[in-house]
Amino acid sequence: MTHGVQRNPLRLGHRGLPLRALENSLASFRAALDAGLDGFELDVQRTADGALVVLHDPTLERTAFGHGPLAQTARADLPRLRNGEAIPGLDEALALPARCVNVELKEGAAWRAALDAVVAAGALGRVIFSSFDHAAIDALRGHRPDADCGWLMHPGETLHDDPAALVARARGARLHLHGAAVLGRAAEWAPFAERIVLWGLPSMAEAALFGFTPAALIADEVG
Repeated sequence: MTHGVQRNPLRLGHRGLPLRALENSLASFRAALDAGLDGFELDVQRTADGALVVLHDPTLERTAFGHGPLAQTARADLPRLRNGEAIPGLDEALALPARCVNVELKEGAAWRAALDAVVAAGALGRVIFSSFDHAAIDALRGHRPDADCGWLMHPGETLHDDPAALVARARGARLHLHGAAVLGRAAEWAPFAERIVLWGLPSMAEAALFGFTPAALIADEVG
């Protein structure tokens, strides 16, 4: 999938640009686009009544004026974010003019609902789905083989993995690898650069440390 890419790698803001605006807010996503990035990464999960909204934590209090589990709160009862915005729906984020949006599934069981929402928005060709729940990603890919998907890996998971073996296990899914886990073994990962999305980077400038060009970078800041 090309995502209309005009440069390699794709450059995506982590939850937008969280050093410039509140993470996972429309303001943060717009900041990433205004800074010239190709798009942004976001986190999606369901409310008590099944609405797909953008929030990282399972509870509300860190980034919103509320408390308690998101999954136990209906969409109509959601508090506002700490920047005054409403907690955005996935559809609102997809409506922004991003070349690519990385939709991280915080709840693997929501893969079908998230896929349906992306398809309904006409955004399948510019979305990468990712999750730490690899079974959910495999299920999504099995249902919709043309969906662009990635196995999201915790830093410690790949410190000692054989890159070729992990790529083979992923069976065509991208590998979303934490930069700290790759840095000391960059030469081993380089042959698989086109399958790799590097995340956990403080800034896009960190990409120069790896010595290869991955498919995408996810960072907190541009410079």
